Amino acid sequence: MNSEPPRFVPKVHPATRPAEADDPLSLHAISLEGDPERMLHCVVQEYAWMGWGGEQILNLFRDPFYPALRELWDRYGEANLRERIAALIQQTGVFHFRVTIREEPESEEGEPVLIELGIPAQWRAKGSDHA
Repeated sequence: MNSEPPRFVPKVHPATRPAEADDPLSLHAISLEGDPERMLHCVVQEYAWMGWGGEQILNLFRDPFYPALRELWDRYGEANLRERIAALIQQTGVFHFRVTIREEPESEEGEPVLIELGIPAQWRAKGSDHA
């Protein structure tokens, strides 16, 4: 006997489902239970590893279009959240990098000389005399 509850809507992958005229194609966030400390740690760590500083990360929590982060803002308050973000950045660090884009390849004049590595032939000949 099948103990699974009946499904009222067939399970169809969104990529294979045709778009309907009245579908707003927008995402809706909902709150779920979880550990707010863990979420805060993961968000700060992720953005710090992308090179974001504390103030940039704090601005994400101010944005009403990020409802989950906004809930953390409401939960901790700005001053407490600022302290927590600073402590997490102190712990994990911020990844910094520099990018250089070269439109044209460098000239070959500055290229290093290719040096062949190996045992010189005269050394190999001496070694064969003692064998």
